Amino acid sequence: MNQTRRHFLHTATVLATALPLTQFGPPAAAAAVGRPAPAGPGAAPRREILFTPGCIAQRQHSADRFEPLCKSPLNPVFTAEMPWEHSGFGWGSVLRSRLDGKFKYFYGTEFPGVVAGAVLIDNSLQGKKHCVVCYAESDDGLHWRRPALNLHFAEKFPGNNIIVHWPAYFNDSASVIEDLAERDPARRYKMLMYHHDVQDPDQRGGCLLVSPDGLRWTPTGTVLPSQDAESLWQDPAGRYYAFLKDRAGDNRSRMLVHSDDFETWSDPQWLFTPDHGDHAGTNFYNQTAFTLAGRTLGFLNLFDLTTQTTWIELVESGDNLAWHRMPSRPRLLAPGAPGTYDAGGTYLGLAPPILVGDDYRYYYYASADRHDDAAAGRLAAMKPSLAFATFPRDRLVGQQTEGDGFFTTLPFRCPGGKLFLNFISAEPVTVSILRAGYGVEYAGYAQADCLPCTGDQSRAAITWKTKTSLDELAGRNIRLRIQGRNLVAYSAAFGL
Repeated sequence: MNQTRRHFLHTATVLATALPLTQFGPPAAAAAVGRPAPAGPGAAPRREILFTPGCIAQRQHSADRFEPLCKSPLNPVFTAEMPWEHSGFGWGSVLRSRLDGKFKYFYGTEFPGVVAGAVLIDNSLQGKKHCVVCYAESDDGLHWRRPALNLHFAEKFPGNNIIVHWPAYFNDSASVIEDLAERDPARRYKMLMYHHDVQDPDQRGGCLLVSPDGLRWTPTGTVLPSQDAESLWQDPAGRYYAFLKDRAGDNRSRMLVHSDDFETWSDPQWLFTPDHGDHAGTNFYNQTAFTLAGRTLGFLNLFDLTTQTTWIELVESGDNLAWHRMPSRPRLLAPGAPGTYDAGGTYLGLAPPILVGDDYRYYYYASADRHDDAAAGRLAAMKPSLAFATFPRDRLVGQQTEGDGFFTTLPFRCPGGKLFLNFISAEPVTVSILRAGYGVEYAGYAQADCLPCTGDQSRAAITWKTKTSLDELAGRNIRLRIQGRNLVAYSAAFGL
């Protein structure tokens, strides 16, 4: 069942128009599937400060702390088994819908079939297979099912779960968001996908698509200037960001564009290109973004040409536009041992981590094959699959002291309210409030005034001898100074 581009556009538009509009409201059964219930008044902080390297101004006997992502012993949790999943799973997005509570997986895959000739894209010959996007869902994120949709290739693959078939030499990186800020239900889901059109050179790049239900997709006509391996993100304020791929010389590098309406986009700017700490084989393959304790973080996929493997670093941004690698460039998710499901590389999942209970799950795509073997189609019996790794809630990055030590934050405007600290320490911990500039302590908020706290606490209330809140400092520029012996501190929060 082959389609022309014109037929695809027409069919997608008709399906989207004919589909009944869904009433998008919070499902009554949301709590039953383990989603966090609405919290009390103290759970919504006025402001949070995550102790990332980019937020630290001064320290003594203190260093950056990173928690490696812990791979699940259940991995891989979803594997390629169907004839239309011949190449295994590629870049994809796992979301937890805020509408019905389901885990939803949008993933790329391929199966043999000549499209129209072939072209060389990123060192591999494309056009000898059909590149499609599929959809799977789960109630718990562990046990996955493929709904029998039969939207495409129904005669060839009865009962298949293919949701996008757009004839191309190459389709790649199906990055999907569920946009609850969107007023038009027909555009509730949004996708960024690299598309290398067979007929139209203007449809070659990062193509944007929309959908009312995540199943029936319509191209918007907008094409962002990118090579393959892209991702789409929406920040808490509703702005859209597209992390794009281009080359700086011969090295894969990252660009960023942004939009307030999903129609008009900024010009690209560089995010990451190889620098003096890298080598000729360093490539930045993809990037994602998410918010954690009030800070914007991201996962950056590095591909080393010399070892043909990939791994994942943590990066950060203070404004969602300028991004920085961590000084130590820690590998938070590295390839596994030879012969394992992710021995060839850990590739980014294109959606943010998902909070499940007290842990975040980060779903990624795992390959047993090294990069060029997979690109050339020399696939091992273990095909690329879906896996996940976890980290504790709000405990991914922070600061730690060795012996007696302290660290001080950059200045920020105090929101007032009570101060809470997320930390681990068997020894007493104190917090003082300093003025900006040369950092003289505010009267009543000195280290000597602080009532020490100890233990493993995610929300320890910080008080001083005569002060229980910072309301009198609201609006002023302050610094936090956290001091303790063999302390690990992750974040601070201001609230009721």
